[in-house]
Parts: sequence; structure tokens; C-alpha cells
Amino acid sequence: MADVDLNTAERRAALLATGLLDSPIAAEFDRITSLVSRLLRAPVALVSLVDTDRQFFMSSFGLPEPLASARQTPISHSFCQHVVTSAAPLIVEDARAHPVVCDNPAVTELGVAAYLGVPLTTPAGQVLGSLCAIDTKVRAWSEADIAIMKDMAAIVMREIALHGEIAQRKHAEQQQQVLIAELHHRVKNTLAVVQGLVELSIRHTESLDAFRKSISGRIASLAKSHTLLVEGQWLSVGLRTMIEGELEAHEGGDRISISGDDVALPSRIAVAVGMAMHELITNAVKHGALSAPEGRVNVSWTVVPKPTGDILLLDWFERGGPTVLPPTKPGFGTLLLDRVLGPELNGKITTVFDPAGLKARIEAQLPAAGV
Repeated sequence: MADVDLNTAERRAALLATGLLDSPIAAEFDRITSLVSRLLRAPVALVSLVDTDRQFFMSSFGLPEPLASARQTPISHSFCQHVVTSAAPLIVEDARAHPVVCDNPAVTELGVAAYLGVPLTTPAGQVLGSLCAIDTKVRAWSEADIAIMKDMAAIVMREIALHGEIAQRKHAEQQQQVLIAELHHRVKNTLAVVQGLVELSIRHTESLDAFRKSISGRIASLAKSHTLLVEGQWLSVGLRTMIEGELEAHEGGDRISISGDDVALPSRIAVAVGMAMHELITNAVKHGALSAPEGRVNVSWTVVPKPTGDILLLDWFERGGPTVLPPTKPGFGTLLLDRVLGPELNGKITTVFDPAGLKARIEAQLPAAGV
């Protein structure tokens, strides 16, 4: 069998995935090394994880100071590295005469005379290190010794797997707590948005029936955004998906062209952009380009990289509809875009009442990478 490279990305990833490099001393592994020492009557027993430039003693029994406290040696002093590279037991009865380790500094500096190490192998076949017994005197290792070490190595690997499972569960629980906190934050923000919608609608509608029609469409848009976010586990939703979802609810949606690479929008921004798109589409259907047979709307966007976080620039451009007249006073849609949705975006929404067609630009601050 060809020697295994200590530095392969796969083996390194498997080693790091254990989370045990430089981990605190764990009693369950110490019980194993203590038992190995007693069963084999060896003064020293180790659970050694072999890194690229060192070996880390996850557990040790009988190791003298200062090694017991240091819990590691350079790779130059490692017998266990040969267990990893060969993926097979290393049986050394007399280290001074053994061709593989006779020149290892551990022979003269640490007094290693005899060594028996067996691989610690993952189910995927990656060798993480070695369970080994060490003697300061020359000795012959029996078949029973080797069998015991293989059985104990299997126990070590079960413990490592159990540690990994526990770590994954803890991580999942932490993620769940983060998600719950985010949901709580989102609910509070959603209620604030709904409150803003209701207050603005009351001020700008003359009858209860008009109020119902006005608020129902906007809350439906909000609910649609939330549905998309639930499907994305409240992490993000694609901008194109968000826009296409709003278009489905309106006649004339086939006269709206969209262009731009898909962008993953964080939850807060996604809700605000979804509602802004709903407002613009509703206005276009009632009063703008989509109220005329020849009217068209183009929606395009780009992302501008910034050190503090990218900026999303989304442009809404209408053509072919009725002549646009500047309003004599801000309407509901303008106030909603400016006062409610702008702050949610950590940006702003700008509208230009061009006679040839309404123009709007949505600017949103996207989180910096890793935030």
C-alpha cells in the first residue's frame, strides 16, 4: 500500500472536523490510555492526533513532564506519523535497530525504546493519528498486545465520533437560538411595518371600504415576502424570485422586463424590497405605464461593491403610459416608500416624476461578507 500524505486536504479536513486538536483533557480518553497501560504493562500510552507539523496528545498516561503539560511534540519526534502514512500498525521492538525510527530524536532525547501504535481511522478511511503504547525498554509485542490495541483504537474512534455528534448538536442548538432571536426581531419589525401601513392608509383613504382594499393588498405582499423567507429558513431570498412573485399577482406582468444577476437578500431587506415592488407595480397598474395597452416597465439592478458592504441599486423605469404629472402633495405610495421602507433598507428610495414615465431607484445597504 502506498504511503499516505500527511498534508492532503481531505485528511486535514477530517482532523479539523473532530474539533479535538488542542482540546481540553477529556476523562473518557484518559481512561482509555490508563487501561492500555495496564493491559499491556507499558509505562506510557498515548492517543495522538498527527497534524502536519506536530503531534498533539489528546490523552496521555505516564508521560513525564514537561511533555505531559505540553501535550505535543514536533513532527520530527513522532513515531505516530508513520502509523498515519502507512495506515497500518507500527511495531517497534528495539527503536535503535528499527529502520523506520532509528534516527528519530525521540529515541535519544525522550528515551523511547519500544513502540506499538495502531491507526485511528475514520469510517471514510482518513487516518487521524495513533493509539500507541511506549516502553523505555526493548520488548517484544505479542499478537494479544496488537489485538488489544486494535480493539481499544476502535473504542477511541467511537468516542471521537460521539464527541463530533455532540459538537454538531451544540452547534445546531446555537444556530436555533440565533434563528429564534432573529425571528423575534423580525416579528417586532414586521409589526412596526404593519403599524406604519395602517396609519398611512387611514390618513389617505376616505372610506372604510377603500381602506380595506388599500391595506389588504399591502399586507398580502408582506405575507408573500414572509412565505419566501420561511422557505429560505429566514436567512435570505433571491431578488429575482421576490420580483417574479409580485408580478404573478398583476395583470400586465408580461409587460415588465427584468434584468440583473440574482442577489440573495437578507430577511429585513427582502421584506422592504418586496413591499416597495408591490407599491410600484400597483401604482403602475392603476395610474402608470401598465394602465395603458402600450405601456412597459423595465426593472434592472446591479450590486456596487463597497468595503463596508455592497450597495444594491435597483431601478424602476416606466414608458408608454399616461403623461406623468408631479403630485401636488405626497401620496400614500410616496410616503410609504420614503418613511417606512427607506429606513428598513438602511438606504433610500428616490422617485422621479418624469412626464414620459415614472422612475424610481431603490438603494439598499447589503451586509458585509460574514455578517
